[in-house]
Amino acid sequence: MAKALSQDELKALVQTEMRQSLGYSSSRLSQARQKAEYYYLGLAVGDLSPPEVDGRSSVVSTDVRDTIESMLPQLMVTFCGGDSIVEFEPQNPDDEARAKAATEYINYLFFKKNNGHKIAYVWMKDALLQKNGIVKVWWDTRFEEAKEEYKGLSQIELAQILDDPEVEVIAQQAYPDEDDAKQRQQAIEQINQQLQQAMQAPQANVQHPGQPPGQPNMPPANQQVNSAVQQLQAQLQQIQSQPPEIFYDITCKRVKTGGKIQIDNVPPEEFLIARNAKDIQTAKFVGHRVQRTVSELKSMGYKNLDNISGEDQGQALNLERIQRLSWNDENAYLSDEVTNTDDSQRKIWITEAYVRCDFDGDGISELRKVTVAGNELLDNEEVDFIPFVDITPVPLPHTFFGLSIADLAMESQKTKTSILRSQLDNLYLNVNGRYYAVEGQVNLDDLLTSRPGGVVRIKQPGAVGRLDQAQGNTGEAMGLLDYIQQDLENKTGWTRYSQGNDSDGLNQTAQGMNIITNKADMRLDLISRNFAEGFTELFKLVLKLICQHQDKKAQVRLSNGWVDIDPREWRNQFDVSINVGIGLGNKDQKVNHLMALLAQQEKVFPLGIANPQGIYQSSSELARLLGFKNGDKFFIDPAKNPPAPPPSDPAQMQMQAEQQKTQMQMQASKEKHMMEMQMRERELQQEAMLRERELQLEAQKQQAQSQNDMQERQHKAQLDAQLAQQRMEFERWKAQLEAETRMMVARITAEAKMQPQPQLDTCFVDGMTTEMTNGLTGVNDEHI
Repeated sequence: MAKALSQDELKALVQTEMRQSLGYSSSRLSQARQKAEYYYLGLAVGDLSPPEVDGRSSVVSTDVRDTIESMLPQLMVTFCGGDSIVEFEPQNPDDEARAKAATEYINYLFFKKNNGHKIAYVWMKDALLQKNGIVKVWWDTRFEEAKEEYKGLSQIELAQILDDPEVEVIAQQAYPDEDDAKQRQQAIEQINQQLQQAMQAPQANVQHPGQPPGQPNMPPANQQVNSAVQQLQAQLQQIQSQPPEIFYDITCKRVKTGGKIQIDNVPPEEFLIARNAKDIQTAKFVGHRVQRTVSELKSMGYKNLDNISGEDQGQALNLERIQRLSWNDENAYLSDEVTNTDDSQRKIWITEAYVRCDFDGDGISELRKVTVAGNELLDNEEVDFIPFVDITPVPLPHTFFGLSIADLAMESQKTKTSILRSQLDNLYLNVNGRYYAVEGQVNLDDLLTSRPGGVVRIKQPGAVGRLDQAQGNTGEAMGLLDYIQQDLENKTGWTRYSQGNDSDGLNQTAQGMNIITNKADMRLDLISRNFAEGFTELFKLVLKLICQHQDKKAQVRLSNGWVDIDPREWRNQFDVSINVGIGLGNKDQKVNHLMALLAQQEKVFPLGIANPQGIYQSSSELARLLGFKNGDKFFIDPAKNPPAPPPSDPAQMQMQAEQQKTQMQMQASKEKHMMEMQMRERELQQEAMLRERELQLEAQKQQAQSQNDMQERQHKAQLDAQLAQQRMEFERWKAQLEAETRMMVARITAEAKMQPQPQLDTCFVDGMTTEMTNGLTGVNDEHI
């Protein structure tokens, strides 16, 4: 029975593997990557250092940088030129919808949630420059805190924010709405003015026979005044009883929890791997030595961070890291702890190691994630995969690290730098060469002063002259430079034809140039194919992580609008195929090929060899290559349109049309009769109410005759106005009723016309509709 490992033994094992791994210290690998860095930057250091002689040229050729920067645009178009960098293909018909949803969702996560364009650019640039590019993909469970402020919230808006479980209010201020208070005060003042006017109105106290003394009879005018006063007082009381409108200003803290897919580029010097490893997933040891703040580590759930030293001299003074950072920072070797006073921002070097060992003592090694910081063991758990993916442009068989484009171009850059310096030094000597002078026979001040037309005073001829020095042959030097350029193109596979800047090739035929360019691009296509394997592995890990950790639906906006994505339905979909680098090849050539394919499909379509679905696929792919994101804007998918119903028997269609016509006539007649009855009933009710109101007003007019002439005229005018208003309301109601009737008849007529029927039937329905309309119009005219 094997012995289980203790925590100290596990920590010692990780530290041993880390010290023996590739990339841990200033190894040959580290020196090669550092050399590629200063070759790319064009620094005159190391192999490119100029001779320690004053006045000699220090120019540096930039072949490494020029080659890499020329390759990157085409590689970026290959992988990130379209909307989809990955495409999942189903293995059986039941997976069709799931594969499509997975394709759109994972592309959304890569481009929208993780800045996929930048990740792909840095990843491929690291590979072209530093042998292997490394990315890390994991499910990030760190919680993030963000301060938010909201001003002028209503009670409903405040309740909506407080219902969010991620929000915690840390400050709140309530205050009344000034506009509401101003409007309330204006309303109160207006009602008070109306009350004063109503109270000041003259009232008549008339004693009627048989009425007890002291209780005067209240005329109708006084009753109206008292009623108006009561209404105004009720409105005033209602306004005063309503609570004032309150606004709220809050400051809250939003804590985002749960988790998300995180994809990051890993600097080459931070990645460690076992010396005998052939790939990441089968390596015995893989590590990531990274610097994190105390705040980040605590948000990840780590404890016991107060006693950990933040410095790791081996990594803080890593020459690769300093070489890269010193381009913009002359103090890249200094520690951040010198000026840091906030403990939460104190940086700690941790090593996140993935090691295969028999920790539980069952005799079988398992993959474990072990996080070490200083002498502290922060994390120890069993995992099922290593979250790193690599790409390399030129793989070397049976080894992990391959060759970079910088490795292929550095020797040519060194040679071209030497030739350029020699030519420039010769040019400098020709312009300002060296001279000899006989001591005592030449005025040295005149000789050292170089100016046009200057005179050098000598005592005898031959006392001064130019030294005989070797003269450079410019023609041979340029021929040698051209040879070195050709050698560089042969080594890297990136030619002047690929860059489109070879003036000598302009006189070639279009077909010949096309052949040359295609052959020149074959090396780059091979690099793209090598990179595609890394992209495939990356998106397999992304799919695996979201299926394992995303435990609820996500609502995202994809090409078909807002949709609900639930990766829990994809848990058994790890056998799907992934197509990466859909844009491989020349884009213009693919457009031409698709145009020829569409022409051929149209030609054979009458023969039944091509179908609408195939033509739709070709058209959609053509729209995508032309730069349009969604081909559905221009073409309709035949699969989404239901097939047209088969043609029916003409006799049967005629019978159905007759039945529909009869039903529409019966329905129209019934609705017309009901509308007429309802209209007549409502007219009678309105006339009765109007007559009753007229009788009441007439009685009130007769009662008001007993008052004085002025009150009688005022009251009569008021009654006449009310009567006119009642008549106007009746006329308006009547007009509205007629309009509704006409609209109903028009609707019934339109529905009858929409039914498929012979022209004669349509005319019949139209005639019936006209008769109905005239009938209704006649009824209205009769009543009016």
